[in-house]
Amino acid sequence: MDKAAALLKQCQSDANVCRTLSAATAACTEKCGKCWAVLPLSPSSMTEVHSVVKDGSGQLGVVLVAEQGPVSQMEVLRAMEYGGVYVAAESMEGPGAMEVLAEAACFDAGPSLVLLAEANAIQADYRWTAFKHDPRRESQGLEPFCTQSDRVREEIQGFLSRQNLLTLIARKCLPKECAAGDAGGDLCQGLADASKTVTILYTSDTGHGEECAKAVARQCRAGGYASSAVRCGTLDSFDVSALATEPLIVFCVATAGKGEFPGNGRGFWSKLNERSDLDLKDLKYCIFGLGDSHYWGKGTEDSRVNFAKPARELDDLLEKMGAQRFLPTGFGDDQDVDQYHTGFGDWKSQLYSRLGADKAEGGGGSDDGPVKTDEQIKCETKQLRGSMKESLDDITTGQIPFQDTKLIKSHGSYQQDDRDLREERQKMCVENAFSFMIRVRLPGGFCTAEQWIAMDDICQNFANGTLKITTRQTWQVHGVLKRDVKNTMRAMNKACMDTVAACGDVCRNVLCTSRPDVCSKELHQEILDYTYAIHDHCLPRSGAYHEIFLMQGDEMAEKTQIMGSTPVEEEPLYGLTYLPRKFKVAVAIPPSNDVDLFAHCAGFIAIIENDKLLGFNVTVGGGLGFTHNNQKTHPRLADVIGFCKPSDAKYVCECIMTVARDFGDRTGRKHARIKYTVEDYGCQWFKEQVEDRLGFKLEPAKPYKFEHRGDFHGWVKGSDGLWNCGLLVPIGRVKENSRTCLRKIAEELKGQGAIRMTCNQGVVLEGITEAKKATVQRLLEEYKVMHSKETTVSGLRRNMVACVALPTCPLAFAEAERYLPTLVERLEAVTEKCGISQEDIVIRMTGCPNSCGRPSMAEIGFIGKAPGTYNMYLGADFVGHRLNTLYAESVNENQIIETLTPLFTAYSKEREKKERFGDFLIRKKKVKPMTYGRDWWSLPEV
Repeated sequence: MDKAAALLKQCQSDANVCRTLSAATAACTEKCGKCWAVLPLSPSSMTEVHSVVKDGSGQLGVVLVAEQGPVSQMEVLRAMEYGGVYVAAESMEGPGAMEVLAEAACFDAGPSLVLLAEANAIQADYRWTAFKHDPRRESQGLEPFCTQSDRVREEIQGFLSRQNLLTLIARKCLPKECAAGDAGGDLCQGLADASKTVTILYTSDTGHGEECAKAVARQCRAGGYASSAVRCGTLDSFDVSALATEPLIVFCVATAGKGEFPGNGRGFWSKLNERSDLDLKDLKYCIFGLGDSHYWGKGTEDSRVNFAKPARELDDLLEKMGAQRFLPTGFGDDQDVDQYHTGFGDWKSQLYSRLGADKAEGGGGSDDGPVKTDEQIKCETKQLRGSMKESLDDITTGQIPFQDTKLIKSHGSYQQDDRDLREERQKMCVENAFSFMIRVRLPGGFCTAEQWIAMDDICQNFANGTLKITTRQTWQVHGVLKRDVKNTMRAMNKACMDTVAACGDVCRNVLCTSRPDVCSKELHQEILDYTYAIHDHCLPRSGAYHEIFLMQGDEMAEKTQIMGSTPVEEEPLYGLTYLPRKFKVAVAIPPSNDVDLFAHCAGFIAIIENDKLLGFNVTVGGGLGFTHNNQKTHPRLADVIGFCKPSDAKYVCECIMTVARDFGDRTGRKHARIKYTVEDYGCQWFKEQVEDRLGFKLEPAKPYKFEHRGDFHGWVKGSDGLWNCGLLVPIGRVKENSRTCLRKIAEELKGQGAIRMTCNQGVVLEGITEAKKATVQRLLEEYKVMHSKETTVSGLRRNMVACVALPTCPLAFAEAERYLPTLVERLEAVTEKCGISQEDIVIRMTGCPNSCGRPSMAEIGFIGKAPGTYNMYLGADFVGHRLNTLYAESVNENQIIETLTPLFTAYSKEREKKERFGDFLIRKKKVKPMTYGRDWWSLPEV
């Protein structure tokens, strides 16, 4: 404190220095020049400072002294929101201390606030940055805020943007009107244009509301508004109390659940309803609402009442509070030809005209993104490098920038957050609980016992303590914090695994039948080798993965030093733009279709004769994802287009992939999968394109027969004399007993055995010697791991599949993994009563229509629409040749039980010998067969 006072005296010999803020404030009315208060930095002193500085005299100066760390600069930064305040932060011992005090002393347009920190308080504090905010710099054409650190500047700008703290001086001092013909009229008009402000607030679970809001923000910046005058954020990030001080707010409001506000808007809506005291007569507002007029059934009362309900309720409440509607409320309906874009296009043109931003004038400044399409991002990020390395090293936030969230997918990871915690964390004013899902590349689902142990360690050390076996025959780990992402990748690399091409617009993990009973061990290994060949041939070649996640220390520094900059390779198959969308491949070994071959972009059916592999039948054009009520999207099963030799399989796959690369729709990702290319151009055309690139004709397809697609459970001895055992891992979540058991089994099998993941989220233990079999059996029994018909409980439980869904998947509308076992338990009581509990019935559930759990190919399929609400589809066949058909819309658990009980009862009494449940429903005309995916929306009547 004394040192700060001495510095003031050195800077201004006649400085009036007080020890309290009240004394300095009182002195301002008696003396000329600055009157200083020197105070210790503390929460109470900051509260007092803000109350005085907000409307303080130009004579007032405040020096805050930080004597011990950690030092928070954020409250000091907040003083910039008041406009006309000089704000600075410096080290007490630094050369800049005298400079900022001198500038503060001669600043007479408003109060001055200087934070001086003792050297020991900020030693080794990476967050500390010396800065100053001098409003006088604006008259020189300079930014008022300056600092020597670019990184911290971005951090501070982000802070200001998130908190909506920056206001313009012009808003405080502009005259309300100028007389016509006044000589200063042009100047006033110019200042008025500069002072235009607009706040855009959105709430959205799927991102559509956010896209609309950010489109408005971009147009305003490009149409003449100053960058700092356009603020864009979520509803929950905005202080409800500040509504009365805002001149104009644009709301973009999506609909969640049954007419509810999305997660990032519920807090705002709740608080607004509690503030009956707010007088909003000075607020102008407009609203764009997003919804689906058929979401709860075409023409139903539920659909009418809940369509864009949050937007309509917000409109009504704001009007009651006295706010003035700036523009009639607009609506975007997913039933329109271009979904919400149709309504948004009409509404935004009116908005831009009213705002005077309908003519782009350039120079929009910083951007809220996402401005760039996925195609642009792929082109401009140096073969999937972008700013990933720097983003992951930035420890000031748990998330990465939007552009990098797109890129990291191509490296096998997705940024997620715990949706269960969103509301609580928003109340605490902290960012969402961000983490990363990381998926391993594991073609054919094969791993050694040592690799299983390594993954068990990784999930314990870096993730949430569980492993998730996916429907793509590999592991995922969830809950990896950003600071641990690189360490997780490096730990996988040490175990000879990676995550390259596990996600993204590339050829992903190639599947292969895992059942040990379909053919001899030797033949199975031969087909697995061809699976590896297909997979390796179609891998991207960019070195970005290794540079971002694996290289570190001197190795990376030497590479940068010698080469100057990272070289950009040319991808031989993918080029700069990679594929329009993901590309999925599977290899099936009849009679098993456990890989769901017809759900894939490309497929290879092993043709075996006399225990010899002749080659593969080739399929193209499968895919199951769609969008609720968007009739341009639909599932599709693949077509068989011919036969190829085993050695040609990888080249056939390459040619299928490059046709998709060159002819796939890159204008809209929802129509970009290969299934739409085949559907739009025709299967014969696609086959001809593939053959042109191959340089030879595919042979006619050969006969084959699929008989089942479930997993093998129990023990079977292979042709090599070693034992295999199939295990049921419910919903693929390896945790608690199953995790402990599999870890111990892996330790027993080190150096000899192996483990295969299945596409039904199960596990096959392989290569078990006679001597080890009893030990493995004992462990399975000790930890009660399901591994036989008796221990797997029921046919429904043996065949249930679910995606992760809530709480981590950002796309999920409803539960899946956490709920399906509960539903199956209730259904088991029904099947037990009907006497069909051991009948294998395929039941699957996903939280959204992206269909990661392949529900469209289940005899009983559920696709989430809202929390606790699902569309129910029935009638797919048991082996995967037929899609199912919508049977009931928007049903809850009790309605599901009520609907399925009479169907199970009829099946138990009226089925033919060996007739499967899906085939029974078709024969009895409970549903019509879904022969073609393009008929998905026709809802055939029975």
